Amino acid sequence: MLRIFLALTPEKELNNQIVEIKKDLKSNLLKDAQVTWQRNDHHHVTVYFVGEMEPEQLQQMIEGLDEISLIKLSRSIEITTVSFFPNEKSQVLVALVRPNKLLQKLHEKVKKTVTTIGLGSDLKDYKPHITLGRFKEKDRPQYEFEVLEETLKGKIKQLDIFNSEFDEGKTKYTLIKSFEL
Repeated sequence: MLRIFLALTPEKELNNQIVEIKKDLKSNLLKDAQVTWQRNDHHHVTVYFVGEMEPEQLQQMIEGLDEISLIKLSRSIEITTVSFFPNEKSQVLVALVRPNKLLQKLHEKVKKTVTTIGLGSDLKDYKPHITLGRFKEKDRPQYEFEVLEETLKGKIKQLDIFNSEFDEGKTKYTLIKSFEL
C-alpha cells in the first residue's frame, strides 16, 4: 500500500523565503521548542491528501491527471501567516497559503480524478498550507503567531505526486511523478 498525496512545489525564490521564515522561528519564538523541522528541499503546498492506495489505483490516478489541463493555471501564490494544522491543538506547524482560484480549481480537479477511481471524498474545506515542522512533545506550550507584516509572494513550478512514509519518527517523501504547470 502506498500513502499518497499531491502537492505543488515552490520555485527556488519562494522556497528561500520559506527557509527564512523557519530561521526566524528557530532563533526567536520557537528557539526553545522541540520541533522536527521540514527539510529545506521538501517544502510543498498540499493540494490533496489521498491516503492509502494500491499501485493499480495510483496508475489510474496518474492517467486521470494526465488529462487535466494545468498549463492555463496561474502559478502565483501568497503565504499569509504561520499557524497550526489542522487546528490550534495540532502538532503540525505550517505556513498558510491564501486560497486562490488556481488552488481551488486544481484541488477540485484532483478531487474529481481521485473520487472517479473510488478513493477520497474529502468533506473538509480545502486549507492550502506548507508544512514547516512538527512539535515533538504532545503537550507543547501554546504559541501565538502574528500575520506576516507583508505576505510572501512567489510561484509554484509543478504538481507532484508523493508517497509519504514514516521512518523512525520522521516523514520520508518519495516523488512518484511531476506534472509541469
